[in-house]
Amino acid sequence: MSEGRASLPRVLVSVRDRLPAPADGEGVLFHDLSLTELIRLNAMVDQPAAVDVDTVEGLSPDAAALTFLADRLGIKTVITRRPALALKAVQLGCLALLHVHCLDSTGLERALESHPGHPVGTAVSPGVVLEHLAPGQRRRLPVPVVAYGLVRSREDLDAALAAGAAAVMTTTTWRGPEPSLRRP
Repeated sequence: MSEGRASLPRVLVSVRDRLPAPADGEGVLFHDLSLTELIRLNAMVDQPAAVDVDTVEGLSPDAAALTFLADRLGIKTVITRRPALALKAVQLGCLALLHVHCLDSTGLERALESHPGHPVGTAVSPGVVLEHLAPGQRRRLPVPVVAYGLVRSREDLDAALAAGAAAVMTTTTWRGPEPSLRRP
């Protein structure tokens, strides 16, 4: 992977135990797997890669882990629910996203209060909620925004992109034309 901060592909495909068939414009998001599996799978990937550091068994979510991910594995996009860790990732030259759980408006407000802001972006979970946020709430989300989770159809993907997501994490790969780029 190139030096410096990573850029986000429009689609990040969930990787837990095996790699999906590569598709143009897609990247992978490693999460909910062991450190051994992360190392093995990352060695085989030829797509932009991101990792949810809080969900990798055997990887302590700390500065040493971020250095390992960035310098040894070449993974320059990280997601964490820890604001201080996200800021440390930025210092290491990574694209950092704070994982924000939007299960209700109170959770969203609490998460935004602790969000460090630019240059840390936001991973909104579940991703399908993004289209249901009020425009003012969406504007408050530090960019880039990733719709993270429960995106299961092409319509969900298109809706998240239309709601302002820079990227969408999904468990499904779609072949065919790019998702539409409609804007709200």
